[in-house]
Amino acid sequence: MRTTLAKFALAALFTSIGLAQSPDRTFPFTQPASPADMRAMTTLIRTVVDLQDVSIDEAHQALTVRGPVDKMLATDWLFHQLDQPAEQNQAGPVPQYRMAGEQNEVISVFRLPPSATNADLTALVTAIRTVADLQRMFPYESQKAIVGRGAAEKIAAADWMVRQLWPPDGKVPTADSPAYPSPVYTRDVDPVIRIFRMDPGASDANLTAMVTAIRTVADVQRLFPYETGKAVIASGSTEKVAVAAWLIHEMRKGSSPQAAPETTLPGEADGRVRLFFVDQKSSHAALTALVTEIRSKTGIARIFPFYEPAALVLRGPAGQMPVVEELLAEYAAGMH
Repeated sequence: MRTTLAKFALAALFTSIGLAQSPDRTFPFTQPASPADMRAMTTLIRTVVDLQDVSIDEAHQALTVRGPVDKMLATDWLFHQLDQPAEQNQAGPVPQYRMAGEQNEVISVFRLPPSATNADLTALVTAIRTVADLQRMFPYESQKAIVGRGAAEKIAAADWMVRQLWPPDGKVPTADSPAYPSPVYTRDVDPVIRIFRMDPGASDANLTAMVTAIRTVADVQRLFPYETGKAVIASGSTEKVAVAAWLIHEMRKGSSPQAAPETTLPGEADGRVRLFFVDQKSSHAALTALVTEIRSKTGIARIFPFYEPAALVLRGPAGQMPVVEELLAEYAAGMH
């Protein structure tokens, strides 16, 4: 109620003055704010609201701002959303403010549970920028909050990602997410976002390797390795994301050198995807040499070596797979 009344009062003041540029306004913090918090709030307002004339009054724990009416109203709403007691509840609808203007953008405040670290906040901001293409984002660490501004469909995708990665109960999920329609325009038909879980014991190096492997064989470019919960966030066509899911699941299951699981990427001449587990005593140098030999003798460029466990994933024409199998058999024989 206080925020709504303040907005009406501020709007009435600006209307009576008849100026596009408002007079200075001071926002005093009602909650304890460190100098770092005040600097973060200043940067946040500049980043999200695009209001540059913001100054700090550390002695009185306040911000002084000046700018156009629409941006001042947005600043008023945002400041009061974040000038709250620490550890606000994450449950319930995400607060939103609709900006004036033709673009009709939305500002939202996403809150994470108290268990989230500052590194988690930073990683989540980068993940949302990468996958949902929501660029105006800023983490406000003292509130365990992320503020984003953009088209409504991108804000909705960001909200979905936050709730999948950090549900209100604070428990990190272990199961894969359902598919969510991607708000990003691409050449892919009906692109989706999915979040896949790797083995909880996987290293960060394993996570990074999986992202590179998916880019290589599934041609999914909007990918992000989220270390908390060992998750891979992927956005692309349903078919490409399905290949990513297949690879993650097969690597998590593990197998023997005798098995070679496979899938296909529909509509591609080189759409046969194979995963080969090799001798676990294989050195990095030996696997690298094997990849080079396969590329040389088959012309297959989409190939990636895993080192833990030792395996090769590749995508190529079906007609080249017998040559690959022969080379792998020779490799296995040479290891014994």
